[in-house]
Order: sequence, then structure tokens, then C-alpha cells
Amino acid sequence: MSKTKEWLLYNAVLSWLSHYGSMGSDYTPQYQELVKELGKDYEQSKSITVQKRGRPAKRQRKKKTSSITVSQETRQDA
Repeated sequence: MSKTKEWLLYNAVLSWLSHYGSMGSDYTPQYQELVKELGKDYEQSKSITVQKRGRPAKRQRKKKTSSITVSQETRQDA
């Protein structure tokens, strides 16, 4: 199952915070704000539904040709 772009970004920021957030980095508050923004985007991307189209496409049936060989009749011009 492939993950969405939003999920990957959200997961990357959460992993950064879990590994480096407790070390007192200068970037921690910015990453915490980013988690809030990406969390909203990720939740919205999960709720998007694609509307299914109508009936499935089917090929049109074609009549069989009456004969493969060329007619033997001769054409008479008047």
C-alpha cells in the first residue's frame, strides 16, 4: 500500500521531534507548529473520496462480415 505525500511529511516531522525534540533544539517550536499544520492536511487527505463514475465501459459488439471474399458478380454499366 503506498502512502500519501502528506503522510510521509507528517511522519518525518513526528520522527524528528521524537528523536531530537527533547534535546532543546532551537527548531523544536517550529517543528511543533509544522506538526499541527501537517496533521490537518493529513486528516483532510484521508477523508477525500473519489466519486465513482456511472456504468462500466463496454465495447460495442460488431456484426460479423457476411463474406471475406470479394463478390464474384460483375458490374454491368448501362
